[in-house]
Amino acid sequence: MDEKDRLLLTYLQNGLPLIPRPFDVLAAKSRADNADLLVRIQRLKKEGTFGGIKAILEPRAFHYQSAWVAMRLGEKHQVSPEDVPKEQQSVRLGEKHQVFPEDVPNEQQSARRGESSDARLEVLWQHPGVIYGCEREHEFNLWFFIAVPAGYDLEVHVRCLAKLSGAQRFLFLPVCKVFKGNDLLSSLDAEIFPAMSECFEKRQTVGSSNLMERLGRECRTPAETVLKDWFLAEEVEMIRQLQEPFPLTDEPYRKIAVDLGITEAQALERIKSLIQKGCLKRIGSFSKPSGVVSAAKTLVVWQIPEEKLERIGPEIAKMAEVLCADGRPAFSEFPYSLYTMVRAGTSEEIEALVRRIQEHIGKWPHRVLVTTRELKKKKMNYFPKELDAWWHENRHAVETAFHENSM
Repeated sequence: MDEKDRLLLTYLQNGLPLIPRPFDVLAAKSRADNADLLVRIQRLKKEGTFGGIKAILEPRAFHYQSAWVAMRLGEKHQVSPEDVPKEQQSVRLGEKHQVFPEDVPNEQQSARRGESSDARLEVLWQHPGVIYGCEREHEFNLWFFIAVPAGYDLEVHVRCLAKLSGAQRFLFLPVCKVFKGNDLLSSLDAEIFPAMSECFEKRQTVGSSNLMERLGRECRTPAETVLKDWFLAEEVEMIRQLQEPFPLTDEPYRKIAVDLGITEAQALERIKSLIQKGCLKRIGSFSKPSGVVSAAKTLVVWQIPEEKLERIGPEIAKMAEVLCADGRPAFSEFPYSLYTMVRAGTSEEIEALVRRIQEHIGKWPHRVLVTTRELKKKKMNYFPKELDAWWHENRHAVETAFHENSM
């Protein structure tokens, strides 16, 4: 790199000015030729000096709600009537319209099971707010992270997914208290998942008579209307547009304006408004991932009584090997309230680390949840239009999902 390159990178890091021709200003400051500036930027990006130019958003300002969900999925095969030989249907189905696995030939069961498992997973991955999913060594074998904008009911979306996927049981695991780190998701891969500031507010609740009334507005209107208490519709559209690749042209804001069907002045005004609201930090360069493989990470959960959690949480957070520690709801069949992401991969490393942790906090019951396979991993796309379409297509599952004894 020459001196002009270094100056250019400094100014790109600080952010582009919000004027019609921002690169002209950067060219003058870095003493580079106007016509050569965009070529210089593309060269530096190709060489791997930096990751590119984009809008640096502030997720904490979006009022998102998010949580982890653990499901027992695919362990017990649910047999459908068409699986059963006709001569057995009249006997079995004449009573309570129930079908039993033993009624179906083994080879037919295995084929159905494979199709069913794939279909159930696909139901989960189709939700635009599910950005990470994995299998873990536990009876609750399927774990995923879901986030939805303000105005949507996160718990209802989770119940719908459980209903649609045929999960035998699920655990809704929003964060209750953070002791260290931002969240479990960013501790897995901070490059893909920047700090999400995971949060959830429990809504008051829910008799069948008022459930659909409470959700009726969400059922009938798009996200832009639901979000009006937080953002204007045009601000949501701008946030969506700013997540697209930033145009490397002499007049980038004009290109953004054309895509939105507004004037360049309106586009600049809306971008400034998002900065004032704290939703947008700047439009500038971002670092390219280093490519260094991070140490293996494993989730260890601890059964800590609620009255002890406030004391033990900060103690466990003091350990350098603990990347993240937070409190979450405990259940009778999954009685763990403290979740820790630790820097350890092999069974020997995990065992040794658990012993060191126990020296600090005492020998509380715990469980090591090894990730056996990552199934989905994508960056967060804020306010996706697809979420409205998903809700309108699947909202029929709301009432039954909420009243079944799933939790």
